[in-house]
Amino acid sequence: MTNPTDSGAGRPARPGGRGIVLESLLLAAVALFFLNFNPLGAMSVGHRFSQDLVYAWFGGAHWLYPRLPAESKPRAAARPRVVVMLVDDAALALRGARWPAPIDFHAQLFAELEVLKPRAVMLDFLLIDRAEADATCAFLTAAASLRHNGIVPYVAVTRPDELNALDAGDCRDDAGGPLVPMNVLTPVSVRLQVDSTDFVNRRYPFEERLATQAPGGGLASAAVRMYCDSAGPAGDCLQRLTQERPVDAGFELAWSPAGDPFNQRWSQARCDEVPSVTQAILFKKPLPHETQCPPIATLFASALLSPAEDASFGLRNEELYDLMEGAFVFVGGNFRGGGDLMTTPLHTRLPGVYYHAVALDNLLAFEGHPKIRKEFRGHRLEYYLFDLVVLWLLSLIFLRRQAWLSTATQGSGGPFDLSPAARSLIADLIGRLPTALWVLGASVFLLLLATYPLLQTIVVLAVIAVLVLLEIRVAAEGELLGRFRSLALYLAALALSLIVVALAIWVGYWWLSLPPVDWVGYLSFAAFGFFVAHTAILEFARRVDDIHGARRSKGAGT
Repeated sequence: MTNPTDSGAGRPARPGGRGIVLESLLLAAVALFFLNFNPLGAMSVGHRFSQDLVYAWFGGAHWLYPRLPAESKPRAAARPRVVVMLVDDAALALRGARWPAPIDFHAQLFAELEVLKPRAVMLDFLLIDRAEADATCAFLTAAASLRHNGIVPYVAVTRPDELNALDAGDCRDDAGGPLVPMNVLTPVSVRLQVDSTDFVNRRYPFEERLATQAPGGGLASAAVRMYCDSAGPAGDCLQRLTQERPVDAGFELAWSPAGDPFNQRWSQARCDEVPSVTQAILFKKPLPHETQCPPIATLFASALLSPAEDASFGLRNEELYDLMEGAFVFVGGNFRGGGDLMTTPLHTRLPGVYYHAVALDNLLAFEGHPKIRKEFRGHRLEYYLFDLVVLWLLSLIFLRRQAWLSTATQGSGGPFDLSPAARSLIADLIGRLPTALWVLGASVFLLLLATYPLLQTIVVLAVIAVLVLLEIRVAAEGELLGRFRSLALYLAALALSLIVVALAIWVGYWWLSLPPVDWVGYLSFAAFGFFVAHTAILEFARRVDDIHGARRSKGAGT
């Protein structure tokens, strides 16, 4: 990989074209290993947090998450809208009921929703308690009426046989046919999936199945089943999403840092606030605080059952139709002491029904190709090969940058190295103090920096300013010109690296449906050139190459 030693400098020469290609491949392979090195899951927290930062800072950008325009009419939008209907204590009181909501309350809610003509209704309540036959029959009749009018009713279960609790005996429809729960209701899984590192709901399961079942043989999750039923042949869609997945597989949920504009009608908090990247960096507020404005359009059941009871909406029938017609409606609960809450990376705790609503909105936004981690892929080697190619390109740029800088500065140092005059002046100042004194002073100074975070930023900026002024004061004019020239080359190489990273992000995110978890690794490599470890790695590779060349020369000589 190396050429013979440079006779003028007495040190190894920079590698040629073949050497740079091989050395960059070695750098990329080592970088790929360390980017995926995760002993005991210790690195997972940092990976997930970096992904949360991407969604927190850029979650409102259309290129990251295509959302419905706030000003467009939902019925005229390019894709169906997702709506959450929250049943709270006030809604139950309107019908003289209490938690747990009786089944006849759900029957009345189905009848009210049928008038608004949604596309589908998902009931996020476990109906596992047997009720009176008349009440159960009324519920099945309302569900059958929904289905007859093209509105698919879904009901939450933990296993398919739970629908047996809805057997109403000799319950029949208007045509005299028996109303069987499995014929009028579509069961879906509502299991919540959390990251084991911090117990945040970032992933959404494709299905709920046993370890002994084959992929696709379990009960599809609510959002997955609802999307596949609306996207075409459900079997093909479900097979594509569930095939060759491990039992705990799921896709990443993209959470918006802002709330849905519709919720501004009732929310006291702002629904359009998005955290500033500058403020997040300077004031260490990388993630937004808990918000009372959810990311999905939310209608309270009390406003539907009796609009006069909730004057904060001010909704007319036309507005209700605009919101609900053709929409996927998720009906969930938010009760005092109910306990159905889940933790999100951006909105902290929300009622569990939002978990399924956000998942379906993700599937609609990404047209059935959600972002899936590499560990949940069937053929994962090709995705890691993609990472290797990206890192290889960045390594090539990095090594070429080093060669350019070496030629441009003629061995006088890189753009961030101190000149000999500046180093001599600093060494002379330090040398005037006893070693014990400046070591103790430095230790106390670093202790203060560790104690006061704000002081860290101030000192770093001050040190940079002092060093720049010192260089301008003591360095020769020729050294300064060489420094500026090398800095320009460094910035040009960095810009080229960022272009490669941008292309890698675009291909990985939109073509390969990979989540943003690898982006920080790409950016770190582009900015720092695999930190300082490259020296030892390349020296090892060059020494091996020298030994190989020496052996070949010895063999040719004999």
